[in-house]
Amino acid sequence: MELGLFDKMKIIFQSLFSSFMFIEIFLFFLLLFLLVVFNIRIKNKVVPIALFIFAIFSIFVFIFSFSSYALTCIDSFIMKVMDYYYFPSTIVFFFLFVLSIFIFIYTLFSKKLTTFKKVFNYFCMSFVFLFFSMFVSFTVIGQMDLADPVTLYQNEPILAVVQFSNLIFLLWIVVTFFYHLFMFFKRKFDNEKVEN
Repeated sequence: MELGLFDKMKIIFQSLFSSFMFIEIFLFFLLLFLLVVFNIRIKNKVVPIALFIFAIFSIFVFIFSFSSYALTCIDSFIMKVMDYYYFPSTIVFFFLFVLSIFIFIYTLFSKKLTTFKKVFNYFCMSFVFLFFSMFVSFTVIGQMDLADPVTLYQNEPILAVVQFSNLIFLLWIVVTFFYHLFMFFKRKFDNEKVEN
C-alpha cells in the first residue's frame, strides 16, 4: 500500500485521537517533553536522575513484558553485527571514514577534550584514515569496482583492512563511551565535594 507523507500524517493524527489510551499516551509524552524543556531553565538535579531511572525501568519492563520480541531483536542485532563483520559493507565503511574526518576535525578544535582523549582520537582516526587509503589503493591497483561487494569480499587484503578498521572504530566507540561515563561521574563527584 503506497501512502504519501500527508496520508501517513493523517493516519497518525487520526489514530492519536481515536481512543482514550492514545490520548493518554500523547499527553504523557507531551508532559514529559515540557518537563525536560522546562528543566533546562530551572536546572533541577532530581529531574534528570528520575527520568534516567524511569527510562531504564521502562526498558526492563518492556523486555520482561515482550521477552520473545526483545530476544528476537537482540538475536537479529547480533546477527547483523556478525554479518557486517564477516561481510562488511563498503558503503558503511565509506560513512565511517567520513564520520572519522568529522571526529578528527572536532578533536582539532575542541577545548573540552582532555589530552588523553585527544591523543586517543588522533590515534584511532589516523588508523582509520590509513586503512581507508589502503582499501582505495587495493581497489585501484586491482582495478576493481568499489560498488561490487562480491569482488571485494574475494580479495583477502581488502577484507582484512576493512574488518580491522571496523574493529578500531568499535574500540574507539567503546573507549569513548566509558570516557564520557567516567567524566560524567567525575564532574558529579567533584560538584558534590564542592557543595559539601
